[in-house]
Amino acid sequence: MNRTKKIILYAGLFMLLSIVAVGGFYGYVYWQLTSGRLIYFKGELYTKEQVSKLVGPQVYEVASKNTPEEVYARFREALLKNDIEAALAEMRPEKREEYRTAIQADKAKYEQWVKSLPEKITKEEELGNYSYYDVKYGSSNKNTATFIKNQEGYWQIDII
Repeated sequence: MNRTKKIILYAGLFMLLSIVAVGGFYGYVYWQLTSGRLIYFKGELYTKEQVSKLVGPQVYEVASKNTPEEVYARFREALLKNDIEAALAEMRPEKREEYRTAIQADKAKYEQWVKSLPEKITKEEELGNYSYYDVKYGSSNKNTATFIKNQEGYWQIDII
């Protein structure tokens, strides 16, 4: 075999092995992603342990110390008494300022909204620490309230 044919043969084998190696690597990463061993988060690949160090625990099992229905009843009662701070206490801490600002921005709209709050809400779905309820304001539009159970086991309003 002459020298040119050997070079072409070795170059072809090298390219074939490179393609197999790259394909194997991508296949391995794909398998890791689909099996949950790797997580694609904010444009980077992480292991589960690395993600939990970045964002903290997201799933926790804890017994409920109240119900979303109780939280909603206290929330509604406080608003009917115009006790805005007591109502906001039933919400997740990171949402309170947003709702306080909305209430102060348009008092007329707020008062109309409070009058339209139904006495009861209807449970739609509960997924772990999230619970979704239908709030019937008397319109044909679907309105959902979202409740989240905190790590101490207390349900709080996330969105209403």
